[in-house]
Amino acid sequence: MNNKTGYILGLVSTLVYTLINHGDSNKLIDFIASFVGALIIPLIITYVISLLFKNIELGKIFGITSIVIHIIATIGKLNS
Repeated sequence: MNNKTGYILGLVSTLVYTLINHGDSNKLIDFIASFVGALIIPLIITYVISLLFKNIELGKIFGITSIVIHIIATIGKLNS
C-alpha cells in the first residue's frame, strides 16, 4: 500500500461509516458534518503516530487507522 492508496482507503472508510451511521436525516449539511467529524479522530491519531515514528508513510497509517477506528465505532454503536 502506498500513500495515495492509504488516503483513498481512509476516505472510503469514512464515507461508508458515515453512510451506515448517518441515520434518517436528509439534510446535506448533517451528512457533511458527520463526514468531517468521522475524519477528525483518525487524522489526529495518524498525526501523533507520524510524530513518534518518522520513517512511516502518512497515507498508509491514515488508511489503517481509519478502518480500525470506524470498525470499533460501528461495533460500539451496534452494542448500545
